[in-house]
Amino acid sequence: MRVSFSPAPVEPATTKKEIWAWYSYAFASEAYVVVALTSFIPITLEALASEQGHLYGTHEPCVVHPNTTDTTTLGAAAALVMERPRCMISFGHLEVDTASFVMYLTSLAVFLQALTVVSISSMADYGSYRKKQLIIFSAIGAIATMLIGAVPHVWMAGALSVIANVSFGAGVVCFNAYLPLLVRNVDRLRHRQELLVQLEKQIELQSGQPLPTVAAEEESSLTDADLDIEHGAEAVQRALLSHQEEAGTDIQDLLGTEDSLERKKELFTEMSEQLREDRGHLMGQISAKGFASGYFGGILLLLICLFISYRDKSSTRSLKVGIFLSGLWWFIFAALAGVWLKQRPGRELRLEDRGQKHGSLWVASRYVLYSWSRVGATIVQARKLPSAFAFLISWFFLSDGYTSIANVALLFAKTSLQLPQTYLILLSLEVPICALIGTLAFPKLQRALDYNQKQMVLLLLTMLVMVPVYGTLGLILPFWPHLSSARELFAVAAYFGFLIGAVQSFCRSMFADLVPRGRESEFFGLYAITDKGSSWLGPLAVAAITDATHEIRHAFIFLLVLLSLPLPIIYFGVDMNQGRLDAEKASVELQQSQVAGEHHEQEHSGEESERLLSTA
Repeated sequence: MRVSFSPAPVEPATTKKEIWAWYSYAFASEAYVVVALTSFIPITLEALASEQGHLYGTHEPCVVHPNTTDTTTLGAAAALVMERPRCMISFGHLEVDTASFVMYLTSLAVFLQALTVVSISSMADYGSYRKKQLIIFSAIGAIATMLIGAVPHVWMAGALSVIANVSFGAGVVCFNAYLPLLVRNVDRLRHRQELLVQLEKQIELQSGQPLPTVAAEEESSLTDADLDIEHGAEAVQRALLSHQEEAGTDIQDLLGTEDSLERKKELFTEMSEQLREDRGHLMGQISAKGFASGYFGGILLLLICLFISYRDKSSTRSLKVGIFLSGLWWFIFAALAGVWLKQRPGRELRLEDRGQKHGSLWVASRYVLYSWSRVGATIVQARKLPSAFAFLISWFFLSDGYTSIANVALLFAKTSLQLPQTYLILLSLEVPICALIGTLAFPKLQRALDYNQKQMVLLLLTMLVMVPVYGTLGLILPFWPHLSSARELFAVAAYFGFLIGAVQSFCRSMFADLVPRGRESEFFGLYAITDKGSSWLGPLAVAAITDATHEIRHAFIFLLVLLSLPLPIIYFGVDMNQGRLDAEKASVELQQSQVAGEHHEQEHSGEESERLLSTA
């Protein structure tokens, strides 16, 4: 099989409408996460499993026991915390706790999601596949979600939940890959980048030597008119004057044709660093607003579901209605994003097999194999991007830690604290409200403290690790609170929610700043793989701990370890300045290899034509 590439297309400028379309997808998909994935689906699956289960060591159905009956007072619920027999569901000769069953199912879903992401991530960087995959997976996931509440059996609902979860993860890879593309093509950043290219050309003409810089990666997206050397002096003057206006420096002495070469180089370096910094800040702002729009959508839908739960005394039915609405919400607003988002295609990837023609199934399988080979090659070459891969290692533990907390919290509230249905929905509503506040508040704190992205991530992680510290101290110290009341759980959930949105936002923008140009989907695929590749570990470990100890509180020790590991990895292993330079270098190398592939393809075509002519 031979691989070749088409010429690189010119990237269009980013419009406000397209950025709002990106926010619209966050508004759609995050509502699914807030309402269905982390709230209603786990509770519904546990309820369906309990309806078909039995109490541990007996044949008595679980549904007649207080374990699965809503209570109206917290005092009665607290009295049952330590006396509740476990509810078990049987699969042949295997018996599983109904709470553990949900976590085992989550582990299966994230494992399959990781396999899917590897298969499609690299392919999304070529042609128009990024947008196509975003639309297709969103439609599949939304439809599967809407059907969960319509099926009567727990295994059917479980299978649909897995399909929805896998589709969501695959779609988010393409969604996240749009972030660096949108930021890179904002008009004011594009203009400054083009001026830097012109300044680089002037320096190279004056020095007679090539200048390896960030500007090199942008040249493939500029037209010949943009790079016209005859207009270079004018562009340089605009760049210098623009920098003078922004920085307040006196650079009039550099505007002649005999400008100091060293001063130009110094100015170029200064302007390049300022551009990187501004790009990183804009990336963080758009990422934060994306998460804020997502949490806002989740809050609106949760309020609707809370009203339905209040009016409908049948808790299971109201949960199913909420799941259906989250799927419908996802479908409608993702469709709007699909209409407004531009395709932003990459180079066309051409896979040929010695001139032989094959069907679409063969072509699809070749694309999947190519995606696996690209991801494998990238991992092998991790030494070329040490900061990016150090961050991915930290993300492996961090994402598993906070995802496990979110997954376990509602199950803990339902099975251990025996909270009624209304309290569970209020708990689900509290977290995204606090996350929305935190997502908008921490960027303001960043500007007040003048912190960079790395410093903000370290600050947020230090605060986040206090959640499992609080739970672990309750196991060790007899006088410490034991998370045995609803009031205590709501307080911890508010603190967790206030941090989690900002953690996700700053981590996404931090990683996006380390991604090579032209490989956005591939690297955000790795971002998702390290996320989902570890997310099976947390629920699986928590399920095993719960089965072994009959007490879910012991999982706090495991969560403490998970959330503590990223701190030293990011502090010592991630250098943002060097990471950006490494990403720029990798972008140039990718372009050079693809251009070499084009030349090889042209030479091969010429040789083939000559052979055919000689045989004619």
